[in-house]
Amino acid sequence: MMAINQLLKRLATIYAGETIRYPNLRAVSFAQWMLESGRATSPLATDHYNFAGLKWRPEMGLFATRVNYAAHDGTDAYCKFATLENFIRGYWAFIDRAPYSGWESHVDTPEQYIHYIGPIYTPSAGYADKVLALVPEAQSILFEAVTSDGTVANSGTTKLGTLVLDPGHGGTVKIGGSSPNNATSISGVKEKKLALEFCLLLRDELIRQAGVANEEIKVVLTRETDVNIGIKDRAAVAAKHQAQAFICMHFNGDKKPSVSGVETYYRAAVNGNANLADDKAFGRIVQDALFKGLKAVNPGTKNRGLKPDTDTGPGSLGVLSDAALGNSTRTAKCVAAYVELEFITNPAVEKTLISGPSAVSNRKSVMAELAKAVRGHMRKLA
Repeated sequence: MMAINQLLKRLATIYAGETIRYPNLRAVSFAQWMLESGRATSPLATDHYNFAGLKWRPEMGLFATRVNYAAHDGTDAYCKFATLENFIRGYWAFIDRAPYSGWESHVDTPEQYIHYIGPIYTPSAGYADKVLALVPEAQSILFEAVTSDGTVANSGTTKLGTLVLDPGHGGTVKIGGSSPNNATSISGVKEKKLALEFCLLLRDELIRQAGVANEEIKVVLTRETDVNIGIKDRAAVAAKHQAQAFICMHFNGDKKPSVSGVETYYRAAVNGNANLADDKAFGRIVQDALFKGLKAVNPGTKNRGLKPDTDTGPGSLGVLSDAALGNSTRTAKCVAAYVELEFITNPAVEKTLISGPSAVSNRKSVMAELAKAVRGHMRKLA
């Protein structure tokens, strides 16, 4: 089997957890995306999260934006997806369109499905057979995405410990104090999707950097799909894994489009912080790294600072609770930070991080900056 890049792994992680109408078509559709995107290496995939070569159609407006792209057969309008989840749902919406009418009568087997849609999808001879040849590899990648524990390790490595990443919100109903979604971007992308997207990017970048530096790090996400989890249960993941650090990631929104900036919170002393100095130090490196990364891609971004969670309004952020994080029974405490990465209601943020032509590469560079800072701090904690 050929080497699997991190983007393909990330797509597999999301897709393995998505609910689709016909689960028996998961592997064959993933194989199709592998073929169309050159195993997630084409610019259309890496820059626009379009793994299936989907051309722009007006009915795709719920899932994508329009971008001009120079393919092998010339420049045309294609779909640009803000998140991997949007692509997955957009693909099935694309197949639901009139040109593929009757496809749901051909879903009993992967072979039946791809042989039906293949000639409509492309006139290339033998297209369906090329897709089917990739199905065993697609199944393996999807299985690996489910069973992977997020660890990178080599002999003789420096062990950094465990980091838990918590993508805020998720699902469709409020659970344990966690709302399904708060902010929504100008183009309609929900905060919950961006939080998961950025956490997956950060995980991949941490693992990549650690591998290069001969370090061992375990990265655990509280959720990898569109589900909601109670606030205490999110923090409890850090306790379960005896994590050295915990980062909760959210995005802001405001009625005023001009409002922008990144801010990071730590547990306030009045809220019972058992390791105040360490949390503030960790929060500072997180805030500084994010501001540096964001400033590089959007010069207008503002540094809204490091703040105690008493500044959030209600008085505390439960996900930073020492008891929930397991710190009340540990000598070596888990440091924790809560991030509001940016205001996704700001037009410049929309362009640089969500739907602009360089949005995907900008996200990667911001998360790379944060990964570098987090690894440096975790070396001190190890």
